[in-house]
Amino acid sequence: MKSSSLQTSVDKSILLLHGLGVYGESWGYQAQVLAQAGYNPITPDLPGFGNSPPQGRYWSVRSAAEAMVRLLDSEGINRTVVCGLSMGGAVALQMALSYPDRVTGLVLINTFAALRPSSVSEVAYFIRRGLRAYIANPGSQAELVAKRIFPYPDQAEWRVRLIESIRASNPKIYRQAMLSLARFDVTRQLTRIRMPVMVITGTKDSTILPRVQQAMAERIPGAQRHLIDGAGHGVIIDHMDEVNRLLLGFMTSIYPS
Repeated sequence: MKSSSLQTSVDKSILLLHGLGVYGESWGYQAQVLAQAGYNPITPDLPGFGNSPPQGRYWSVRSAAEAMVRLLDSEGINRTVVCGLSMGGAVALQMALSYPDRVTGLVLINTFAALRPSSVSEVAYFIRRGLRAYIANPGSQAELVAKRIFPYPDQAEWRVRLIESIRASNPKIYRQAMLSLARFDVTRQLTRIRMPVMVITGTKDSTILPRVQQAMAERIPGAQRHLIDGAGHGVIIDHMDEVNRLLLGFMTSIYPS
């Protein structure tokens, strides 16, 4: 398991889980700020992504959550805040539900409890992604995904980086992850979550629509919800300062000095 931590202490940890087609390094802006504030950010590559080898015969949200618990064991970390973006948010939710004694707080960013596209444009987008990933290869949908996540002219550099990252992905793992995410549904289990939860939503997220995230947040007891105006799906990059501010505030509430 490829993992990076900027601190040596296991105290005040936060596990940062990346989205589909990117790696742990995508949390670089957050990890640096969190480390400077005295926290222990852990930014693993999920199994089969980046420099982490696949684990088991088939990738699933549940198996990824299990792998993250094994990572915590190997790092000597009993409990941690878990923060996930998009696919990483699904893994974070699974950890909170399956291993609640290991999760001291939960941050869900532009993610979902069930992936159920409803509008014509949403359905068309996910159909195009699926067809390109399965009939051709995941790399063939890289530009489609990147243009949706970073659509503005001044985001060209981020768009290019995302395209390169998706094209470098393991095609088999990428397809398996897409299928597992399509099947993922923990909606009915959300009321079981008891640890502190913060849901961060970009108001311009066109991949996981804000109303989907709102419905998820409303089912989690006591969940805080924060909207970042103008932010898209790549909110940890295109609105990094706002995300960092919210993360630091949440960490302070979990680990008071």
